[in-house]
Amino acid sequence: IPASNSTFPLFTVKFRNSTLGLGKIFSSEPALTVPSSSCYLVQVETGELGNVYKIRVSCDDVPGFKGWHLKSFHLQELHTKQELNFECNCWLTLKRGHKELVKEFPAVTEDQKTLPVYKYVVSVHIGDRWGAGTSANVYITLYGKRGDTGVRKLHTSLMKGRKFQRNKVDSFLVEAVSLSHLQKVVIGHDGEGYGAGMYLKMVTVKESQDSDQEWVFPLWNWLDTHLGLCETVCEMVTV
Repeated sequence: IPASNSTFPLFTVKFRNSTLGLGKIFSSEPALTVPSSSCYLVQVETGELGNVYKIRVSCDDVPGFKGWHLKSFHLQELHTKQELNFECNCWLTLKRGHKELVKEFPAVTEDQKTLPVYKYVVSVHIGDRWGAGTSANVYITLYGKRGDTGVRKLHTSLMKGRKFQRNKVDSFLVEAVSLSHLQKVVIGHDGEGYGAGMYLKMVTVKESQDSDQEWVFPLWNWLDTHLGLCETVCEMVTV
């Protein structure tokens, strides 16, 4: 439910399953919305969803939006009456906690194992070159054998000081249902600000802050419209 006296934003729900591979079913403009003091009922038409093992819920940061506390999410197929329940109990907001507008939740059913949720530690390594840093907004998507995280904005660094500065490593927490073995990342920026291009050495990812396993995605190139790749977005595979 929305926080009191807040604007309720457009929300999006994406379903991930094992049979559709990279296909996604999403609802950004519900066909029917019935608000009450505590719940929203949404009816949408989709193709066959298969065995859903997670959902991703996101909402827009519209003016006046103070936050949205999502207690639970329930999915029911109207013809078969089959249900999936997702216990969420979290805030989607930029005002508190981990400042997230995107959250993932595993399906809890008797027929399949509930997947763990990890707080992946994503570290962005900026090179030691003149103009290597950026003040632009940086976004990343992690891809593994079990799907992807969707596009995530790297909001809050675990390191002190300004983000994405020359010869600096910034680390961010990206919470997602387990992706299994990571295969690639897609990282980019929106080009905002003067000299927005950045020189990116690599991205490293750990499954948690205590994990010994680390995936390395090297680049050693510019993400810039006029230098290096002449692109602001690139795909990097692990070594």
